[in-house]
Amino acid sequence: MTRRLLIFVVLLGACFCAGAQQYDILQQLQAHPEYLAGTDYLCPTGPVALSPAPKGYQPFYISHYGRHGARYAWQSDMYERLNDVFSAAAENGNLTPLGASFKERFDGLYPSVRYRVGDLSRKGWQQQQELAGRMYANFPKVFAKGAKVRSWTSTSTRCIMTMSSFCLGLKAKDPKLDIFENFGVSFLPAILPMDRSNPFREATFEATPVSFSETWEQYIERTVDYRAILSRLFKDRDKALPAAEQWDFLSYLYFFAAGMNSLDTDLDFTDIFTSEERVALWKIDDFQFYANAWPTHLGYLPIVRDIIAKADERIASGEKGADLRFGHDYTFLPLLMCLGVNGFDHDVANPDDIPVWCQLHEVPMGANIHFVFYRSPRSPKVLFKVLLNGREAHLPFETDTWPYYDWDTFKTRF
Repeated sequence: MTRRLLIFVVLLGACFCAGAQQYDILQQLQAHPEYLAGTDYLCPTGPVALSPAPKGYQPFYISHYGRHGARYAWQSDMYERLNDVFSAAAENGNLTPLGASFKERFDGLYPSVRYRVGDLSRKGWQQQQELAGRMYANFPKVFAKGAKVRSWTSTSTRCIMTMSSFCLGLKAKDPKLDIFENFGVSFLPAILPMDRSNPFREATFEATPVSFSETWEQYIERTVDYRAILSRLFKDRDKALPAAEQWDFLSYLYFFAAGMNSLDTDLDFTDIFTSEERVALWKIDDFQFYANAWPTHLGYLPIVRDIIAKADERIASGEKGADLRFGHDYTFLPLLMCLGVNGFDHDVANPDDIPVWCQLHEVPMGANIHFVFYRSPRSPKVLFKVLLNGREAHLPFETDTWPYYDWDTFKTRF
């Protein structure tokens, strides 16, 4: 084990002592320190071992929701902001050696990213074709003769590109596959039900306030000394940035460094943080995602209802194929909460326990959830299983045949 990874593990051992952990955080981090990238972690596309179907059952339909693939920074001013602040500091002789090193590396990257804010990256394009190829390889019977694939996306360009890449990945496996791609505001209830641009947005839903009183700002102050990080980059941090802007700028540095995963570059900017600070910033990011998603997560139930309606249509008609939806992380996370996948529906009482129940590496670039449906000629019962990022997942109700669940039982919960 490397010294840096050992520090991560020791720190996490001190931070996460929750009594009822559903996941072994320490074990996961030992195996995957890249999880510290949070939602900038890239969803793996390689093969995953799956359980055999119950005797007599065959897959015939997949219902899917996916986050867009790897992309450039989403903050509209990130690259410009970093450039402006570091350039001004250089002109004023206000950079430390570490700050000068950061600027030198950044300057080499800046021309290629300056005008790419929010765009799907080449890695994101390739990632989606690989995810589609894995889906096809795992469930070829779903895409057998007569299958129909229907696809919907938000109006975001990176989501449209993601959808097209995924569908091309399926076409590469079977050029004759019947695929139809859709996008537009009329499909938003099944893609982004809480989006302001959704004209069908439901006015009321059951709010679920967080169970703790600590604010994000308070959590930041007790979790990381972000001013110390800036002081390693700038000789006079207050000269480089007004005090009121220092946390926001530091957060840009954190997301910028994590975002290198999505780009075709070997540049690494994580050296501006200590191991302790990376863990702390990861926790803060997790806090913000959970605190934003949990209170309104039931507002995303229209996606679940769409999954049910479209699945019932396929079951009734006997039609094979798949329904694909493509959206964003801020929708994918509350969808996991609505469904209760792998404990994401846990109401967290202590902010320090958030990473136990809300693990952001499960909402990575290219995040995906599949409902895979099975039927048997000898039984009227339809079974299904849920795959989260390719792996078989748990739902919050009983089954004697995990990872397979009874479809009619699932529907009674919604």
